[in-house]
Amino acid sequence: MASVPTAKTASPLEGSVPSPHVATAEVRVPALVRARHAASYIARALAETWRTFRTAPRGDRAELAAMVLRMRAKHFLIKLAPRWNFRGERVFGWNVECFDYYELITTIEIIFLSREYRFAPRSTRPRILDCGSNIGVSLLFFKKEFPDCTIQAFEPDPQTFALLRKNVEQNSLAGVELYNRAVAGAAGERDFFCDPAHPGSTSMSLRPECRLLRRETVEAVLLSDFVGEGVDLLKLDVEGAELEVIEELVRSGAIARIHQIVVEYHPALFPGKEGLGWLRQTLEASGFGCETRSGEATPDDTSMAYPITLYARRDAAGCPARGEMER
Repeated sequence: MASVPTAKTASPLEGSVPSPHVATAEVRVPALVRARHAASYIARALAETWRTFRTAPRGDRAELAAMVLRMRAKHFLIKLAPRWNFRGERVFGWNVECFDYYELITTIEIIFLSREYRFAPRSTRPRILDCGSNIGVSLLFFKKEFPDCTIQAFEPDPQTFALLRKNVEQNSLAGVELYNRAVAGAAGERDFFCDPAHPGSTSMSLRPECRLLRRETVEAVLLSDFVGEGVDLLKLDVEGAELEVIEELVRSGAIARIHQIVVEYHPALFPGKEGLGWLRQTLEASGFGCETRSGEATPDDTSMAYPITLYARRDAAGCPARGEMER
């Protein structure tokens, strides 16, 4: 059976290696070759640390560069001796616990280095709906950018939700409400597919096309019930539920009260369907301007396509503000 790609974007950190989850045959490599590989890895890590320092937002340069170097050093130790087992990282003074360190690195790269969830709020206290919060790295990004923001965070998997709650509580994140629920196009019980061997996996989904074998039951809610008078940002990373959620928001009219959206579309979970075009057209018809932040146009073989992140924004006239779409 072919595997569904799970990478969310090309890693900003050069020289990334396969996850430790991938079983590989043990091959004895000559000491000189190992030394060359180690030297090459260290050189790339130092180069990436310097690049991060030069390109990061001015106030964050030192912290991000130190974090990159620290993650690279830990990753190097994992490559050197797989028995090393790191279960967390320090991010801007917060302690983040995780199930899998490699997956945590990837998530931090996407959120803090690529800054895929950046947006321009209408006030210093933006209201955010974070759908698909996983263990909470995205919450830290929002709190770093806007300390007074309020966040309603949704995570359906009970085990992942427990770690999400722990990360929120041990870091004393104020203004955060947590919901152990899925968001979907209809409320009620839904099948949820996961992998008990890999808790916290970002591939868990309401759709069987994710090819995870364990089926559980979770409670789903309508996102329109939480929009209220208005939302500054809807972050939607829900592994295949994105189309039905957007459709429900349009049907209910709640989408008119959402100012900006960052949505990750997963072509591999919709084989044979051109959902990206529908998503873009639907958002544009609802008054948004759209841009692609990561990912590429869907190939003919959608089963092997990687996720695509869209950013959508409206201003008072329902169109993107000039210059904002390029930031």
